[in-house]
Amino acid sequence: MSRSSNAGYLSVLAGVAMAALLLLCPTTGARAQQRESPVTIAYNLPRDHATGTFFEVLAREIAERTARTSLKLIPRTFPDGQLYNDSQLPEAIGSGAVDIGQVNLGFVSGPDARVLRIWALPFLYTSWEAEWASEDSPEFREIFTRQLGKYGQKMLGWVQYGVVEIYANKSIQKPADVKGLRLRGFGVDSVTLLRDLGASPVTMSSQEIYQGVMRGIIDGFSTGPSSVIDRKLYEVTKFGTDVGLSFIPFIASANQKWWESLPKDTQEAVEQAALAAQKAARSQAKADNEKLREKLVGHGVKIHTPTPAERQLWLDAAKSRQSDYLKTAGEDGKRMLDVVARENAKWAPR
Repeated sequence: MSRSSNAGYLSVLAGVAMAALLLLCPTTGARAQQRESPVTIAYNLPRDHATGTFFEVLAREIAERTARTSLKLIPRTFPDGQLYNDSQLPEAIGSGAVDIGQVNLGFVSGPDARVLRIWALPFLYTSWEAEWASEDSPEFREIFTRQLGKYGQKMLGWVQYGVVEIYANKSIQKPADVKGLRLRGFGVDSVTLLRDLGASPVTMSSQEIYQGVMRGIIDGFSTGPSSVIDRKLYEVTKFGTDVGLSFIPFIASANQKWWESLPKDTQEAVEQAALAAQKAARSQAKADNEKLREKLVGHGVKIHTPTPAERQLWLDAAKSRQSDYLKTAGEDGKRMLDVVARENAKWAPR
């Protein structure tokens, strides 16, 4: 065999050996080609809130699940409004200022948001389970995904917040007790309900509530008991309701252009991460809610649980919200309300 043919033979053997090595270690080539990219994740509540749990679990799961995809994502979270508060986040996500973030739908405006207004309808669900089953239905997911896409967002999942109540510097036992009070609302849905109840709504971010009460700008606020604890609002407000105005979910959304830039396997990994985060947040929100009343009472907040007659007054005062919603939400709104009725019947407390 000539020297040249011998060299060719050795080259072929080397190629075969390398191919065999790649077959034995299939991740070696993939890792050599894998790119990395940072991901900015922003939300408006503390890390230990159920909302914070969603985004912290999401970040951890994304890091783990994209470790071997064609694009490795390196998430960094910014909690408690460090980058943007709740009123600013929807625009920040849509514009690409952040890659993933919390969307309070009360701060999403325009005709494309009308059907999304179902998110905060008062007394909509009979149980946590009815809420979750409705949100996870194909109808809800398809409609929310489509409409949020018009705002430059890709919906990733539901971020459980909890139950919303009213807190004030006087006892609130029935709807008539809120008339004339300046109460903080969190977006158009909350503001509309407070106005229907006879209050004078004031829109502000949750970070501004404490000083708003201290300075006499507002007499109280609509929010969840978890926020009263997390933001120490019990220091400035000593009365609250236990009527369960609404079960509130936020949305986790990604910037649409950023999402479309991701490889398919990375998108799938992020979607699976969002499912894990959604499950964790829901579990914590429900567990926390059962303890929050005792915590508030321990901090000196007087919580009024309505009698059946008083609760009916609340239901009557808010009943126009669903009919008003249907006037603007069209067929998609009716489809979702039908889902809610079905799941409420299925998951009604026994």
